[in-house]
Amino acid sequence: MKRLAINMKIFYDCLNTPGFVYDEDMLLNTLNKFNDIPLPLNTKHLFSVKSFAVQSTLQLMTPFTDGLSISSLNEAKFARDILSANKSVHFTSPGLRPDEIEIIADLCDYISFNSLSQWERFHDKVSNRVSCGLRVNTQLTFVKDSRYNPCRKHSKLGVPLDKLASISNNGNKTLRGLKGILFHTNCESTNLNHLLKTVKHLDAHIPRILEQVEWVNMGGGYLFDDSRSLDKLTDAVMFLKDKYNVEVFIEPGKGIVGKAGYIVSSVIDLFESDGKNIAVLDTTVNHMPEVFEYQYKPDVMQESENGRYRYILAGASCLAGDLFGEYSFDKPLEIGSRIVFENAGAYTLVKANMFNGINLPSIYKYTKDGKLELIKEFGYEDFLSRCGVKNHVSA
Repeated sequence: MKRLAINMKIFYDCLNTPGFVYDEDMLLNTLNKFNDIPLPLNTKHLFSVKSFAVQSTLQLMTPFTDGLSISSLNEAKFARDILSANKSVHFTSPGLRPDEIEIIADLCDYISFNSLSQWERFHDKVSNRVSCGLRVNTQLTFVKDSRYNPCRKHSKLGVPLDKLASISNNGNKTLRGLKGILFHTNCESTNLNHLLKTVKHLDAHIPRILEQVEWVNMGGGYLFDDSRSLDKLTDAVMFLKDKYNVEVFIEPGKGIVGKAGYIVSSVIDLFESDGKNIAVLDTTVNHMPEVFEYQYKPDVMQESENGRYRYILAGASCLAGDLFGEYSFDKPLEIGSRIVFENAGAYTLVKANMFNGINLPSIYKYTKDGKLELIKEFGYEDFLSRCGVKNHVSA
């Protein structure tokens, strides 16, 4: 049984809701499990900051990683503040601004340009400071939902593989100085055979480029800790190392932090609507935006498969679709009942918003020795800063 389930009373006594809690022990266990994957020597592990960006947690994680992957100037500054000098920062973004490239180059160690346009405009300016690569759109699709398919047709993410192959086969000098390539082909997949297929797909189409580069970043989008085919990950890395002698990076995000985070909420209203019991919570899908984006039903710790009491759990905002789903419980809910959403570690706080002026969840850490510590509490000042208010007199 999970530590948080065993110690549920800690929430009743100590936690102001809504609250986001990350479990240090669970996070460290996942990191250790990931680092125990028998990958070839010198395979580098990066953590993707876009999935989770709480400073104290990243500081806890960095001893287990070789660096951080980021996608904006703010993330670059944040990563460099957190990392020690021997850890690397890897940047890629379709939104690279001309007025930021010089600062980014000073902060980062690797840049994977998203397009040939970016490469042609910026490569010569920064190649003496960073290792420059290109993001590749492998044009190999594994994700059915086009909203989350980085290799969709007309994708904005990466240089199309056929374009790169044409440049390479024609002896074009455009890619002179290219040090590496990055690809990201999947979304929340445990099928690591897709990763091996991608590597062999690149080998079939751009072997000359693979012979030229020094490193390959295989991106994220895979839940390595859940996978039952880790041998395919090793096979993919070994293929690249044996044939092309390149340094290989992988950069999981959700696969590391997903299970270590919780959103804790309280029931603030109960009523009936068209024969269904509605329980309004003091949190909202705007605190877990992917619930609304993906239209999935999040896991609730207190849910009982055969529970007699059914409720639609609803968020506190005015959005009609601010709904988490219908759940069964062994006991009837009351005003003040706690509801804990599990597996909420990734893409929650980084995407959360203050629609309707509803405060963001307070951030807590659940320490290795079972203590609950408040990291950050949001209030009226945070809301005002988003409204452009510089000075005000409190009522």
